[in-house]
Amino acid sequence: MKLRKRLSYILIMILLTQTLTLPVLGEALVPTGPDMVRIALKTGAGTSELKIQQGSYTMIDLMTQFSTSVESGSNLLVSPVGSLNLHLENNGNAVPGMTGTYILIKQADTGETALISFNNKLYRGSMMIENKNGKLNIINILDVEHYLYGVLPKEMGISTAPQEALKTQAIVSRTYALKQKNTGVSYDMSATTSSQVYGGYSAEADYTKPAIDATRGMAIFYDQQLINAYFCANAGGYTESSENVWSSGLNYAKSVYSPYDAVVLSKAQDGTGWPSSSYQWEKKYTYAQLQALVSEWNASHANNPINVGTVTGIQGKALSYDPVTKKITTQKTASGRITELDIIGTAGIASLYKEDVRSFLQLRSTLFTLTPEGGTLVRNGAGITATLSQPISSAKAVAAYGVAAAIAPNQSKISIVTADGIQTMDKSAAAVSTGVIISGRGYGHGVGMSQWGAIGMAEAGKTCQEIIEYYYNQGKNDGRLIVRSIS
Repeated sequence: MKLRKRLSYILIMILLTQTLTLPVLGEALVPTGPDMVRIALKTGAGTSELKIQQGSYTMIDLMTQFSTSVESGSNLLVSPVGSLNLHLENNGNAVPGMTGTYILIKQADTGETALISFNNKLYRGSMMIENKNGKLNIINILDVEHYLYGVLPKEMGISTAPQEALKTQAIVSRTYALKQKNTGVSYDMSATTSSQVYGGYSAEADYTKPAIDATRGMAIFYDQQLINAYFCANAGGYTESSENVWSSGLNYAKSVYSPYDAVVLSKAQDGTGWPSSSYQWEKKYTYAQLQALVSEWNASHANNPINVGTVTGIQGKALSYDPVTKKITTQKTASGRITELDIIGTAGIASLYKEDVRSFLQLRSTLFTLTPEGGTLVRNGAGITATLSQPISSAKAVAAYGVAAAIAPNQSKISIVTADGIQTMDKSAAAVSTGVIISGRGYGHGVGMSQWGAIGMAEAGKTCQEIIEYYYNQGKNDGRLIVRSIS
């Protein structure tokens, strides 16, 4: 019995040692360097198919360093085996020696453009397949300039955009990518909006390549440090300070007026109202629909549930955060973005903060105002518009002599002054609103550069250097922010 336990212990230690040292064994074989990036095309995948579309590659098991050549036309099927190993087939035949946790499909140095197909898209560079706890991570490894070829058409896919705007996006996207490099994990970024959208070789476009080539190697530094070059689609007229969206207060990510965001209103619109709807939009929720959002939220946020009973209303607050203490203050955000949402119900009030507000309400941004829909709105003595909490027939108003009195007690209808003049209203009108109208501006978190703002500035004659200085240093021109080569 003791021997069996000891053998089990030794086996476990061997497996742990293999798991911890696998990336090191084949490290020298993986393309590396200051200009190389690793993009997770898919995480948590099951059996996956890749095809060598063009060029020559070498497949390497990074645990054993066993390698074999693979040519154009090869269809590769990779499956996870347990939580550590892989099974690889080439055109239906098992490939011996390719069973470790990491398999690298490395582009051969032949000078030609080599392409691998995955999920119906073509990619440059190399691919690494990782078995992560019984699921596959498919990772594209390539140099940052070729990566940008597949990013810019997705992030600023407007063929009529001025070259200065495209050059700005190239520098910003390059800076963002290089800042994300992380040697502690197997990939640096995803290919989605959680990082920046990347479509590979299939997304490349001729109108963006000149801007990338013209800015080759250029990145943004603040106080000699590479910045987190955040950006959003449209700031809605005002960007936001980073501490009001996330936690860190960054000197190069402060709120600035962004008037050129409105350039979208002069552009041709598609059938959905885009791109104008990136600048201004509206969404409506009934309280029943808000109740459904609460249920949806609670299903995926067990550690932060919303327990308010039946939803009867929501209220937003545009309060800024102290970048040092990271505590909410009584000062309003410069942009007017909502940083606290109070969900009101029959059992109490629950609050959500910062980006959770946008996530819960499923909005394009947190730059919005709330207006109750339905019910009767009144202006109270403090000059604040609120929804009447009971029908007019049972409500009271302050009379001229300062005493609360019934409203026209002997009449079924009353005449009131509204924004549209004098209107007649039935006193039995429902007082409780049925929902809320959300009137918003902007698309995205609002931190850093506004992409449409950059396009508008470029159309107005601003250079990429001026655009970057404005959005990432509030136009101070104090020398703390520079754009230079990464070499």
